[in-house]
Amino acid sequence: MSFKEGKSRRVLARVAAVAAAAGLGIAGLAGPASADITIQQYVALGDSFASGVGAGDYADDGTACYRSANAYAHQVNTELGERLWFEACSGARVEDVVANQLGHLYRVNTEHVTIGVGGNDAGFSSVLTACAGTDTALCKTAITNARSIITDSLPAELDDLYTQVENRAFSAEIVVVGNPRLFNETACSGALAITPEEQALLNDAADLLAETTAAVAADHGFDFADPRAAFEGHGVCSADPWILGYTGTLESFHPNAAGQDAYADVVLPQLDY
Repeated sequence: MSFKEGKSRRVLARVAAVAAAAGLGIAGLAGPASADITIQQYVALGDSFASGVGAGDYADDGTACYRSANAYAHQVNTELGERLWFEACSGARVEDVVANQLGHLYRVNTEHVTIGVGGNDAGFSSVLTACAGTDTALCKTAITNARSIITDSLPAELDDLYTQVENRAFSAEIVVVGNPRLFNETACSGALAITPEEQALLNDAADLLAETTAAVAADHGFDFADPRAAFEGHGVCSADPWILGYTGTLESFHPNAAGQDAYADVVLPQLDY
């Protein structure tokens, strides 16, 4: 299915969904369960970059998802004005999104969906740990392994996820959200012992992840929100970093509040509203 065909199909599906909702009449909207049928909803799916790890002000919701009030999902929804189902969760892999985050996707009233996942599947956290030491060979091996996952197995996993989202919310505008490059390719304390050479290799791996994710998104006719250009010059070790360096917590190497602001500026124009 081409990009234009995918867009056309979703536009037609929205018209049909609205017509179906309108056809329910007063009786069809009488019960409390069906009263939400016409409320437009936005569902935000993904991992820690989508949940807002690093941006602070986390929800006390009894989970370990670290959903930040500063995350791009909240900022985007301020403009959308829809019912937000904020499902993104720290540590999520593609399989976790499939298993735990799709429950609020509906055929009639899900208007917008964002999906940001893939970095954990590639093992980027372990790669950063390997590169934070002084063994460059270990770092390069970890990066090579991550690139193999991104090339060999991740596309099929993303394809399955995107298909499930599409089938559950076929009238929604679905946008896939990428990750920025993390590093400014200079040395500083926040980068630990990750050398500029290693940083360049890590940025190259981030480019491969973005390109791979964008290609699968395009196969489904989904828009791709690419934050790499927006974050240029704002990586770890830059004068104005939008990515945290090493903090000793899980917030290390994640976008800060300014980074989530930048994400929102990239994501919102991709959403029809």
